[in-house]
Amino acid sequence: MNAKWIFIHGGWGGSWQWTPIQNHLKTLGIESAAPDLPGMGSRSGKDIDLTHFIGSISSIIEGSEGPVNIAAFSFGGMTATAVAEKYRDRIARLIYIDAFVPRSGQSFSHIAGEKITRQIKAYSHVMGDEEMIPPFFETDSRYRSHPMNTLFTPVQYNPERLDSLMPVYIECTDKDEEWSFTPLLRETAIFIKEKGWDFHTIESDHMPMYSHTDELLKIML
Repeated sequence: MNAKWIFIHGGWGGSWQWTPIQNHLKTLGIESAAPDLPGMGSRSGKDIDLTHFIGSISSIIEGSEGPVNIAAFSFGGMTATAVAEKYRDRIARLIYIDAFVPRSGQSFSHIAGEKITRQIKAYSHVMGDEEMIPPFFETDSRYRSHPMNTLFTPVQYNPERLDSLMPVYIECTDKDEEWSFTPLLRETAIFIKEKGWDFHTIESDHMPMYSHTDELLKIML
């Protein structure tokens, strides 16, 4: 029996980011779950940090039978890394799709650096909400505000335990060079290559689930 897939969406995103992948898996008879994380998508709420994201994914793992596969996109890599530490023995496959992978003890703010963190906080202040970061993206109405406190929760894990899961990392190599997070993700890719993980590239923008669905699925499956 195929292991269930659990998908973790990116910042400002929601379950909709995984729709093309889930539709394909459904035709193969493979079960999957792609929840809106707390405070995002269809789930309203404030005073949310990364532990709430971790708890949301943990509840799905605990409610599932047998091993599970985890796939994380973009900011979702923060949650996936924490979940992998917590449920090492339940995870069959762990896949990062153009995602942030923190070093142990890092928060997203550590990865982004002081300058970008200040810019994000200033943007939220100007937009009138200190707890939620309004979306920067104007091209898709499905993006929602992102809980500010998730940026500051450090992820603690044993690097050897994470490596033992033999994670797969997929880098998207055609991202917008003007996007603030492109160099950060490029640094993450270098870090992963140095770790020796199974590493793939897709010549796509930052949303390969939509733009390169078949190519992405080929690597995942």
